[in-house]
Amino acid sequence: MISGSYDAATQSRIGRLACRIDGFIALLRGDGYASKTLHEKAALLADLNRWLSRHGLPLDELDEMQFRRFRADRRRRGKERRIEGMTGRQLLTYLRDLNCIPALPQKIDQSPVGELTQDFERFLRSERGLSLATSTKYLPVVRRFLIEHFGRRALRLDELRPIDIHRFILRHAEKGSRRTAQLMVSALRSFLRFLQQRGMIAADFTGAVPGVAGWRLAHLPRSLPREQVEHLLARCDRGTPTGRRDYAILLLLARLG
Repeated sequence: MISGSYDAATQSRIGRLACRIDGFIALLRGDGYASKTLHEKAALLADLNRWLSRHGLPLDELDEMQFRRFRADRRRRGKERRIEGMTGRQLLTYLRDLNCIPALPQKIDQSPVGELTQDFERFLRSERGLSLATSTKYLPVVRRFLIEHFGRRALRLDELRPIDIHRFILRHAEKGSRRTAQLMVSALRSFLRFLQQRGMIAADFTGAVPGVAGWRLAHLPRSLPREQVEHLLARCDRGTPTGRRDYAILLLLARLG
């Protein structure tokens, strides 16, 4: 359990899904999800648990179609939330990994892009030891990059250059949040390591992938208005050594930044 308020959100510890909620939330917590998001997801799963009980559905009948029915019911009740789609996909994948619900029929993408991304997924899970949730986030980024860069052409991976990575990141980073951009950079770095390890590219491009700045104090203003600076300076008691020192420091900062 993540906290006492999690119990309040779930209200009941019985039901089709109840025994799997804690494990699922623990998995997401390990992937770095914020506490607030975890509580929202836990509340959603508690609602799904009650919905399954009301409709007499066993857990092994939960699938994409039933989850869409559940979302439609929440929509009618005015309880729809933005996190529902992603949480549903994560939950169904988690339950399938535990063999709690039937696996999806295999749709094998035999295209060059499909085969390469499937190989990359196996690399992430077996050799890098990444969680299912993380690898699931990486694959769409890599697939989009390959499709945008090569289109219908053959995958000539040995022709990739750092500028190709830069252009892709710049094209998409401005469309999403800083967190999305960081995810994209992490996915591409892992993919480039995979390509080099497999001998598909000769050079190590990971150092050429630009980072995404995440300054902790970026929300602070870059400068103060003139009136506030003058007010701050006037607060210094220049009749004392400490006041004169503070005045000199603040004046220096105001003039030279």
